Amino acid sequence: MEAKVPQGSNSNHSQVQVFEGNIKMSKFQPIDVKPLYGRKWVTNGENNINFKTYKDAYDDSPTNASIINAFVNYIFGEGLIDSNGQDLRKYISQEDALLMCQDYKIYGGFAYQIIWSVEQKPLKVEYIPVYKLGVNYDSTTINVDGYWYSWDWSNRFRFKPTLYYKFTGEYKGNDLEIAVIRRPTAEPFFPIPDYLSGIPWAQVEGELANAGKNHFRNSLTAMTIINYNNGRIDDNVLAKSKADEVRNKVVGSENQSAVIVAFNEGAEEAVTVDQLSPPELNAQNVFYSEEAERKLIVAHSAPPILFAGSNAGSGFSSNADEIAVATKGLYRRHINPMRGVILNGLMDAFSLIDSSIKLDFKDFEEETEITTAE
Repeated sequence: MEAKVPQGSNSNHSQVQVFEGNIKMSKFQPIDVKPLYGRKWVTNGENNINFKTYKDAYDDSPTNASIINAFVNYIFGEGLIDSNGQDLRKYISQEDALLMCQDYKIYGGFAYQIIWSVEQKPLKVEYIPVYKLGVNYDSTTINVDGYWYSWDWSNRFRFKPTLYYKFTGEYKGNDLEIAVIRRPTAEPFFPIPDYLSGIPWAQVEGELANAGKNHFRNSLTAMTIINYNNGRIDDNVLAKSKADEVRNKVVGSENQSAVIVAFNEGAEEAVTVDQLSPPELNAQNVFYSEEAERKLIVAHSAPPILFAGSNAGSGFSSNADEIAVATKGLYRRHINPMRGVILNGLMDAFSLIDSSIKLDFKDFEEETEITTAE
């Protein structure tokens, strides 16, 4: 397949101000979602870095990861099934179906490979990470006609991108094709997650966790200062050697505490250590931690009672009623629409594999009872 390469009135002051305000509504968007046009392919930012931003927001933020995992579990339920009772394992593994659900929530879309049989018919479907794909498109029609796959786009010399046809339902002479399913978006090539506006708050949680870890390590590390007040050693090499010797004799080579050895002219020049802490640091951290959790719940449109461990309500039965109502709302507004996009995308292939198959996700028994209760 040949890769296609893209071709490289006066108004008054008040009107200009209004117009400027309108076009800057997205000035604080967390990332630049514009694709990067390369020599042969189009990537989601440089070396698919936007995909990495979404993954980092998942890896670094406990709240973001928890919400995403919960949504994925709600979507997948007890697994992908055929409503007509056929065993799907010969066509797709449950693990692959779960990974597709996970990618859909983290990245806003997922991808799968279609493997064709010798009879030129789709044989089975396998998961492929959407974040490892670049786009190939026809510059005359501006339509995507293929996908470039690389194990690591930041190391393309080692993991050379390979071009595959886009799955359209028609056999093109290749045993493997790729389909990409995205949540509805106006962006031309790449998916965008529904929680995009919450990414800065996921990054805040990550920074807070990193700061807390380093503070904990440093606070547990005792500092030892050894002062020699009978003259400096001007020879740097000799001073370092003498300091190492002193450390090993006094605290041992395996001691984990920080040790400073100082050679001073007199006692009045002895080393002192002052520690400065930002005012009200703990109060600030608590505020930003709680605010990040609140903003991420809002960004995901997640019912707080299901995702924030809320104990609101006057009693157990009242709380149970609130949970039931919130769960039904979650399915109606989010889970079922997400399932619809995922299932429709998979049916593009399954309708050709076996037209009698009707894909669906099986709810957990408890969720079935809640969502069907009057």
